[in-house]
Amino acid sequence: MKRELTQAERDFLYEARYAVLGTTNENGSAHLTVMWYVLEGDEIMFNTAAGRKKPENLALDPRASLIVPDGYRFVRIDGTVRADDDQKAAQADIRKLALRYYQSEERVQRSVAATWAKQHRITYRMPALRVYSSGF
Repeated sequence: MKRELTQAERDFLYEARYAVLGTTNENGSAHLTVMWYVLEGDEIMFNTAAGRKKPENLALDPRASLIVPDGYRFVRIDGTVRADDDQKAAQADIRKLALRYYQSEERVQRSVAATWAKQHRITYRMPALRVYSSGF
């Protein structure tokens, strides 16, 4: 059953917390990844490098589940992702995520120069199709 995120859930997700993304491996087993994210409207945005397991799994099955925990309090969002591998946009998105978590333009720029600018990045957006939470 689809429901909107509450303001309390939004406030929780706006804080720079880590998420765990669940995708499905080709053999049907779960693949879990700790990652950065940002809530943009009613969508979760995240970014990764090509060649990792997430893009491979999401290309085969774009359904995903993301949980952002804080002890026993959490928000879980299930949805179907859409990919954007336009490099200008994907590089801007990893920079946006890095600034959210690093809180330092200098540190972001070092990471861009050392790593991300050399990678093929992919941005994913996942509309909140199903929301479940506890502790709110």
